[in-house]
Amino acid sequence: MILPFWNSELYVEISSWFPFGKDYQPVSVNRFYDGTLASIAGSCLDLDSEFFFMASPSIGCVGNFPRENFFKFSPDSILNLGFLMILGFSEKVEQAVTISLAKLNSAQELFAGITACSIWSNNIYKGTAKVIAIASEMPFFDCSDFLKGFAGVLESLKKVMKCSDYAYYAEKFGYDRFFIHWENSKPYDLRITQIISELEYDDTKEIVGGSPSMDFPPFMGMVMTNRDEN
Repeated sequence: MILPFWNSELYVEISSWFPFGKDYQPVSVNRFYDGTLASIAGSCLDLDSEFFFMASPSIGCVGNFPRENFFKFSPDSILNLGFLMILGFSEKVEQAVTISLAKLNSAQELFAGITACSIWSNNIYKGTAKVIAIASEMPFFDCSDFLKGFAGVLESLKKVMKCSDYAYYAEKFGYDRFFIHWENSKPYDLRITQIISELEYDDTKEIVGGSPSMDFPPFMGMVMTNRDEN
């Protein structure tokens, strides 16, 4: 594990009509907004991950889960403060995120970690996914350069690792989505993490260290809406 593990769970609400189980066009739906997001969505699938959610001041709330925002035409004036991207966990994407944060100048204001994300629809719990979260403390972070650089890193890793074209088949035949808690983790590593997290003796902690989890870093994220009720 390269990125830190955060002990705070994220929460995502999806629309009631969202095709959570059998999903068609999980890549091309992102082209309605930007080709870079579609590239990221496709590369994530090829690297055993998925582009779940992203919020930023310039783009708003987009991704595979808040899909209704791609087609929403309303007079609402919405301002999203703070940048947040949520990707399904995989070791390959974890490596891509680490490389991007280290090499891209536009990523200097970003931090990333591994955490859990619960998925809800109409107050009904759908499941919990292990995710990689990328966020910025700056409320008006411009993510455009980072997204282009991150898309390039993902493409490069796909070529180096000679990944299968999962995105193509997901687009053509549909994508079965379901979550098994920590489905991409190794059981042996999970057991070690659990033992360390449950340590109660100070003398033992001094030898092996404390809990591997960390508090979620300070993050300013909010949505301001000006809705005309007439």
